[in-house]
Amino acid sequence: IKDTALFSSGHAELLPQSRAFADKIATMLSSLPQRVIISGHTDNIPIYTAEFPTNWDLSSKRALNFMKYLISRSKLQPERFSAIGYGEYRPIASNTDEAGRAQNRRVEVLIVRSHNL
Repeated sequence: IKDTALFSSGHAELLPQSRAFADKIATMLSSLPQRVIISGHTDNIPIYTAEFPTNWDLSSKRALNFMKYLISRSKLQPERFSAIGYGEYRPIASNTDEAGRAQNRRVEVLIVRSHNL
């Protein structure tokens, strides 16, 4: 999910307009029994604010806030969920131009496949 769909630049609070989208994701996840990992990612442009001294801090807080919102909106079992921040360290595109950096600023929802052996 592109970061701009969920957050203002440099912030980790969900945008009011993103909540309907998050509600739909929560509804979809409520019918699944698997574990879910919410991961936050940034580009490699350094951030340094009182709240977020590094990109790792920003990505972690975004993942945590998105996860907490999902859990609060549905009958999801919190024990199925975890949040992790990767900062700029797992890019999916080059950080050499704005188009690539935009792709790297994201939140991912991973549904962990269950294997019965």
